[in-house]
Amino acid sequence: MIFVTIGSMFPFDRLVRTVDRWAGHNNYKDISMQIGAGAYLPQNSKWIRSLPPDDFSNAIRNCDLMVAHLGMGSIISAMQAKKPVILLPRRMSLGEATSDHQVHGTEWLRGRPGVWVANDEREIEELLTSFIDGKMNHAIDAASPYASIELIDKVRSFVRAV
Repeated sequence: MIFVTIGSMFPFDRLVRTVDRWAGHNNYKDISMQIGAGAYLPQNSKWIRSLPPDDFSNAIRNCDLMVAHLGMGSIISAMQAKKPVILLPRRMSLGEATSDHQVHGTEWLRGRPGVWVANDEREIEELLTSFIDGKMNHAIDAASPYASIELIDKVRSFVRAV
């Protein structure tokens, strides 16, 4: 099952529409989406506006692939559950976010095992097809519940400078 989530703050119709269109073109029925307050209503996928926290956790635990925006909550949830994830950053120029912080975050994630970043809708569709065709390595690095030494050192340096 593919689980699509758009986060909890803003709609992300571009992502929902792209995955739903791909599902229709490929006659792929095993998709569940959390679409939030989006205007686009999927025609080819099961969807719900919002999931309670336990149901959200269960959806991630039971999926084979997660597709999401580049939000930290979504990324961490996928990594903690050891689920492969395809990410599409929201873009300020398209009115999807108030800044391009998600676009800037792509460089930090690119190349991590089990994490794929799409730059646009065409790449989302290509990645989905590669995944269901078994052409992608599904191994993912699990997220640690603790901060890395590198992060701790950076925070220490910042605090000392203040």
